[in-house]
Amino acid sequence: MQVKDKIQLLIPFTPLIAVFIVLILRPYFLFPVGGDTDFHLARAQEIIQNPFWGLFWDNITYYPMGRPVWHQPLFNAVYAGLWYLAGVRFAHSFLCISQVLLTVGVASWFANREYGIFAGYFAGLFSLAMPAPSTLTAAIPAAYIPILAVLTIYYIPQDKKKAFLASLVGLWTHMVALFCFIPLYLVDNYRDKTNLKIIALLLPSWLFWAVYWVYFKDRLVTGGIFYTLTHLKLVPPHPGSYAFLIFLAVFVLGIIGLYLLYNSNYRQFKLFTTYIVIVIFFSFFGFNGDFLRGFQFAALPMAILAGFAVERGYKNLSSNRNRLLSSLFLLLMVFISMMGVVIFFSYLPNQHGKGWDALETPFEGEYAPLKDYIENSTSANQVVWTERELSEKVAWMTGRSVSNGLYSDNTYGGTRGFVDKHQNINIYKSDGYVTVRDLNNNTIAQIKLGTY
Repeated sequence: MQVKDKIQLLIPFTPLIAVFIVLILRPYFLFPVGGDTDFHLARAQEIIQNPFWGLFWDNITYYPMGRPVWHQPLFNAVYAGLWYLAGVRFAHSFLCISQVLLTVGVASWFANREYGIFAGYFAGLFSLAMPAPSTLTAAIPAAYIPILAVLTIYYIPQDKKKAFLASLVGLWTHMVALFCFIPLYLVDNYRDKTNLKIIALLLPSWLFWAVYWVYFKDRLVTGGIFYTLTHLKLVPPHPGSYAFLIFLAVFVLGIIGLYLLYNSNYRQFKLFTTYIVIVIFFSFFGFNGDFLRGFQFAALPMAILAGFAVERGYKNLSSNRNRLLSSLFLLLMVFISMMGVVIFFSYLPNQHGKGWDALETPFEGEYAPLKDYIENSTSANQVVWTERELSEKVAWMTGRSVSNGLYSDNTYGGTRGFVDKHQNINIYKSDGYVTVRDLNNNTIAQIKLGTY
């Protein structure tokens, strides 16, 4: 193979290489981020403590009632396994890096193989143009569903075994998978015997989780199936932000790519359309009002289709021998894609101005003194009470059961009928300090949060 050929093979994956280098230079993943990260760290902690029970029930918060799990446990089980083998910081960092690199890598790989070098290059860049970039940088199972969906779409015509494995992993990763994977095989060809066999093999997992959530539906506080539709909310970054506007540009290019696919590969068109329509539609019936999550699930396939549109657009303009117009078109696409990249990296969590020297500070960050106090002042089986915002954080840091867990809006996430109960150790946060009080509301300790 000549040098020129080697360079051409490398071009589609230059976004992947560049992203990897930037992530190493700015290792945001050395510290945990709140919200979803605290939730999944708490679930992983519980699986480490009791692997079987922790897979199917959440009891480390909402003690003593606990609650049904909100997600299939595969992601949290991997989290727990990595944590057990190499520590919590490694587990968190590994998953954060993996989901970003897999997103960019799969986009470039798919588009390059199916549509061409330019398609692979731009798909990799476009894959970072997310409507909500923060959901790609936090270690969460939702980040892996688009990756698994794209792999399923690629392998359904190519390799049924690999398509089945990707779908099966998806069904054990996130609840949205219950709606979007099996329909792919039906739309591809509902008469195909191999497709029907795959559906039959996927059905036990599908039925297990469908029955699980139907059975426990009265235990979960969700607000009802139409809650999101009647309580639509715009979580940052909202429509009108630069992140959303760049994503919108990529989304429009993706629609053009979808149209081009209709005329060139109708089978693939059906698969992409089915997945994109389903995840966007169901986003209006879940996610606590955050309908942008559906567009987040669709962002990766739309990036691939946008790359296809650029490939076709440039070739058509070049074939007409209009060098100026084709060059301007390419420059515009480079500008849009690089804007998406810059905005994505601007949303990386604040690393407090540190680089790799952050390894010298505790993974728990400012809450490390609280963790040390609880571990040194309580037994492993002692129950504590915390304010809501600290419940999952204290649970994953210390492994102690927490008699709380309700989120601030008291709508999503809770167990119906749960009432938090004060314990011998009760934790409050205020003005950079954590106050620990006993059952009689006497102050036991006041802990200054760390500064790193």
